[in-house]
Amino acid sequence: MSRSRRRVPLFVFTFLAAVCFSTVPGTGSAFRNVKEGAPAIPFTLKDFEGKDFEFKPDSGRVTILSFVKLAQDRSKDQLRDLVALQGELGPKGVDFLIVSSYTDTPEDAKKVAAEMNVKFPILLDKDQRVYGDYGLFILPSTGIVGKDGKFAFEHSSHGRDFKDVVGGKAKVLAGLMTEEEYKKLVTPVEAVRKSKEENEAERLLALGRTLFKRGMPDKAADKFAKAVELDPKNPGGRIAYGESLVALKKYDEALVQFQKAKELSPASKDAQLGIGTVHLEKGEHDKAIREISEAAMLNPKPEKANFWLGVAYEKKGDLPNAVKYYRKAVEKLIKE
Repeated sequence: MSRSRRRVPLFVFTFLAAVCFSTVPGTGSAFRNVKEGAPAIPFTLKDFEGKDFEFKPDSGRVTILSFVKLAQDRSKDQLRDLVALQGELGPKGVDFLIVSSYTDTPEDAKKVAAEMNVKFPILLDKDQRVYGDYGLFILPSTGIVGKDGKFAFEHSSHGRDFKDVVGGKAKVLAGLMTEEEYKKLVTPVEAVRKSKEENEAERLLALGRTLFKRGMPDKAADKFAKAVELDPKNPGGRIAYGESLVALKKYDEALVQFQKAKELSPASKDAQLGIGTVHLEKGEHDKAIREISEAAMLNPKPEKANFWLGVAYEKKGDLPNAVKYYRKAVEKLIKE
């Protein structure tokens, strides 16, 4: 046993591993410290030209406040949508404001602003002060502040419905759309019953999970493949299929499934973690650490991601960081 794992009691490590190998899809609220209906927190940050910008929530205007990481693909997609929304809503009294990650530089912000034709401020949260005040742990994430200065709405990560969900809510708060119209916009028309294909896919997924738990990943993968073929828009099915392919050492095929699951559900921590574990199994330790770290940001209970970060650092040969993340995962479980 390596020196890093000897630092963790064996019975705790065994329990931790059992917890961390189980997969339960889910996402959480993006803002821990500001709840809907509470006053938004004012702040002053510098833009990429070094000028101070003061955010005053009680300005009497609706403000879309978006937190991003400029190098992240989902953040770039969100910025594109915000640029489009600003063109529509900016002239109608809605303000837009970006707070970028502490890892972003003024040069990064200047480049993105030029490439995407961003007309609203991009502020740099170098010391993570605003990030901490708002309790952010998912990037990108967006909050909307009403005319009364109260935090009125939040939206985690970025998906295809971003412009409807966030833009529509901003229109409601600005008096440009009724609440009833908004509900019709964002509420999908529900089918009376699931299709024959979807029901069969659910049956196959349940059977595949049973086979996987019994140590038969090859047979499980066959069931998952058929389920994905029948219901290709089910991210949970693709994640399950990806996990079985990892067990069969078919890493490139597994990566395809996890990436498709991420496209279907951008905020899925399990899809993100799956991508990281594929890189880990392929010996691509730096890529694994980067992807698994993002999975930890998506997860309000990141002990599983911390465990895999420990594994990644241990395989890389970075024992101090391996111990650090093993301990973080263990301490969280012990507290609970």
